[in-house]
Amino acid sequence: MQTLGERLEEARKRKGISIREAAEATKIRGDYLQKFEANSFDLDLPPLYVRGFVRAYARYLEFDAPRFLAEYDTLMAGEGRAPRRETRENYGRVEFGASGEGTPATGPGGGGIDPVMLKYGLIGGGVLVLIVVVGLLISVFTTNAAPRPAGKPAAAPQSETATSEPAAPAQTVTFTATEDTRIKIVRDADKGIVYDAALARGQTRSFPKNGVLLVTVEDRTKLRMEVNGRAMEIPAFPTGNYGRFRLD
Repeated sequence: MQTLGERLEEARKRKGISIREAAEATKIRGDYLQKFEANSFDLDLPPLYVRGFVRAYARYLEFDAPRFLAEYDTLMAGEGRAPRRETRENYGRVEFGASGEGTPATGPGGGGIDPVMLKYGLIGGGVLVLIVVVGLLISVFTTNAAPRPAGKPAAAPQSETATSEPAAPAQTVTFTATEDTRIKIVRDADKGIVYDAALARGQTRSFPKNGVLLVTVEDRTKLRMEVNGRAMEIPAFPTGNYGRFRLD
């Protein structure tokens, strides 16, 4: 009865394919294929990979891959090396280095990406994106819901009185010298001096009258006085023309 390796070798030669061509087509190293055909499956690889390579080579040579693997499993069990059944886990592409005849090997089955694992990968990626989006939405809502610091209270509109120029004094007192003389004016409230100087003949001076003024004149007959443009008489003094009067 033919061994598994002999059946592999016979099928390959029947197709007229060299080891090198088979290695390039299956992406399995040529020295591995040579060992398979020599009925030697003892490779320095995890059993899962060896089993995948056997299945890929059997499929390439148009064997019934599941049935061939079942015979392979029986062979391994008889040698006391129970094969490790293939799982749905995808190990991806594994490089074992190239020999003179072989090429880089692939993962179990020698095929492409496992569809089941691809589906799981897409689902996992979608879940990750969903988590990120939810986190961003929570951050945005939290920021918008947070109480904002109270701003400065709006300044109350200023009234016309506050923004307008100071109101004109209630009264203005004007002194005109008919002859050279002297005058002194003091505020009664704080005793501050408003004016203390000589007036030449014909000179006129006006002063704001805010409150009571105390006016001292050198000669009352040499001055004319007006309050808000209205002529006012300077009162007479008991001691003569020199004296001080109160201008309420």
